[in-house]
Amino acid sequence: MSESKKDKEENRSSNISKHKREGSVLKPPIRQMPMTPSSWKDDRMPQMLWAVLLIANLTREEALDIFRKVGAFVMGHEALSDVTISGIASWPKADRVALLNLLHDSHPHAKSILQTLVLFPRLPAYKDWEEVFGNVMAGTEAQVADFLTKGVLVTLDHQSQEATDCRWVKVFCLILTGKFSMPRSMGSPIVNYPNEGDMREVRPSIRASEISFPAEASEWPEDFWKACLQTTLCAPMPREEQRRDKIKITNTQVNRARHLLLLHFLKTDNSSAIDAKHDTIFGTGFYVLRLLDEMVVTNLSRGAVGRLTLRSCVESFITLAYLIKKDDSNIWNEFRNYGIGQMKLSYLKARDSNDKPAFIDEKFLKQIANEDRWEEFSDIELGHWTSSTLRKLSEEAGCKDIYDAYYDWTSTFSHGSWGAIRESSFAICANPLHRLHPIPSVSVYTLPGVLEDIVKITNLVLQLIESQYPNLSLQIVHEPNPEKRSFLKELYSRWRYKSSYKFLKFITGGK
Repeated sequence: MSESKKDKEENRSSNISKHKREGSVLKPPIRQMPMTPSSWKDDRMPQMLWAVLLIANLTREEALDIFRKVGAFVMGHEALSDVTISGIASWPKADRVALLNLLHDSHPHAKSILQTLVLFPRLPAYKDWEEVFGNVMAGTEAQVADFLTKGVLVTLDHQSQEATDCRWVKVFCLILTGKFSMPRSMGSPIVNYPNEGDMREVRPSIRASEISFPAEASEWPEDFWKACLQTTLCAPMPREEQRRDKIKITNTQVNRARHLLLLHFLKTDNSSAIDAKHDTIFGTGFYVLRLLDEMVVTNLSRGAVGRLTLRSCVESFITLAYLIKKDDSNIWNEFRNYGIGQMKLSYLKARDSNDKPAFIDEKFLKQIANEDRWEEFSDIELGHWTSSTLRKLSEEAGCKDIYDAYYDWTSTFSHGSWGAIRESSFAICANPLHRLHPIPSVSVYTLPGVLEDIVKITNLVLQLIESQYPNLSLQIVHEPNPEKRSFLKELYSRWRYKSSYKFLKFITGGK
């Protein structure tokens, strides 16, 4: 098995099935254990900064050799078991200075590399570090900054090889000083790391052991990150090119689909009386076709609006699938009456408001609120129209897979949740000394296109219509090379449609 494949398996996160539900919360396996979370990146990595600098700026063999020398230095001395920055600061001064001198003499480049620590005046035991390593010489600031940047970059990921090596020396010293004991079968591979045992088992064991010994509370990690933020600049990282739509749809095709759907509506319309089922089924089809058309015309598939549109299409499909599954006249009427109640509510609120929204047409709302009956006979349902949830509707309708695939992420854009804000409006700061934190972006990043998904949902809606009113045979398809009409022919076709009710010839393309 290749190293990359090993790392991929080692870093794989837990499946949803491994999460435990507690009320409305799904907890991953590690959160189900009685433990206090501790961050390697935020808290524990700055405490091992001396090891971080060495592992990143020397060869791995050279750095591990120095780590072993540190282990030999503390062996048998439980008081010296903590080799973190704060731990070393708590040692007796003589022992601390002796260790710093050992590090100073451990390699020809160790002094210049570890001199980086003297850049931080709030470093615990700063005077001793300054005395042993001296101040940074003029003209070497850039090199020292490179040492620090490289060290932090390769160890930010708590599971990286370099981070694991730094975590190993911490555990290694705890074992050698007698502070931490474990069965020989487990301890021997750690002591002889990385030359004994299967690293796919040893490395996780090292990390699990290291995290069980969190450092004492210290201001140093916060001071370190604050100093890095204040003395270096943010560097927004360019976004990778996002997936483009692999399907091409023209406004002409969508327009023809609407005309065909209208023709089928007229063929299947048997009465001018209210027919909640017939109107809802065809109305849903026209609604999703309109949403699709707006995506095609505006080319907003790769924007945040595209996700809002996809969510609306998905909810429309699930609702229609549920209504058809139940196929109860009372439920069809409940759905229609709920919509009338919502229109009435919006109209009444707008009428009584001193600051009316600009987009609301109060006159039109009143008209459609009274369309089926006088508004005084219409109730206003303030909850969900079936006293249920869309998730439950999808389960009853047998389309939970569609709900799971599309609804959760698109809903974050509808609700303005952090996920939507993060994806659409933030970039990663490429400066590792800023912990690769997200920063707002003035650029409008393109997002992965949703046109294929909207077409898929639209076609599912059209299939539902076909199931209730056969002989529609209508689907939106990929048009790699759409037929181009001349300007005069297109103008004539539109005029003919507007001036005559007989548009069948136009729908079929003149055939």
